[in-house]
Amino acid sequence: MLSVLNSLQIIRFEQVLDRRELLTKLADTALQNGWVKEGFTQVLLEREEKYPTGIHAPGSGIAIPHADAEWTLVPGMIVAILQQPVAFEPMGGQGGEVQAHLVFLLLISDPDDHVAFLSALADFISDAEKIHQLRQDNEVSLLLNHLKQAGA
Repeated sequence: MLSVLNSLQIIRFEQVLDRRELLTKLADTALQNGWVKEGFTQVLLEREEKYPTGIHAPGSGIAIPHADAEWTLVPGMIVAILQQPVAFEPMGGQGGEVQAHLVFLLLISDPDDHVAFLSALADFISDAEKIHQLRQDNEVSLLLNHLKQAGA
């Protein structure tokens, strides 16, 4: 599962975007990197509509969009750090709209790894201080170290 960490990109967005614009930009980046198959963008957008990924986390709204494993060529993750929050519907329909400042686009090629990785990521995002450091200081090493220690 550590293979996800080999293909990691962090992107800061200063401008105001809506959810569709943001997901399209992230998917286009994954496509340009050769990490996903053609058609990934549309599948990602459709999946987010059916199965929202917004999470009310301590210290920041977060979203963890992803598509089915069959669309991933190279496991990886793109982390979007947003100056202006982007509205996501909440996972499970609970808690109202999520104003996400961090978005983790997961590119997982093995469905069995998906739950383990999400569990490790969920543990990280439950720590408000780590989320603050990632948002403010681009402290991606905190995220990487946490995921490595968790065996993600």
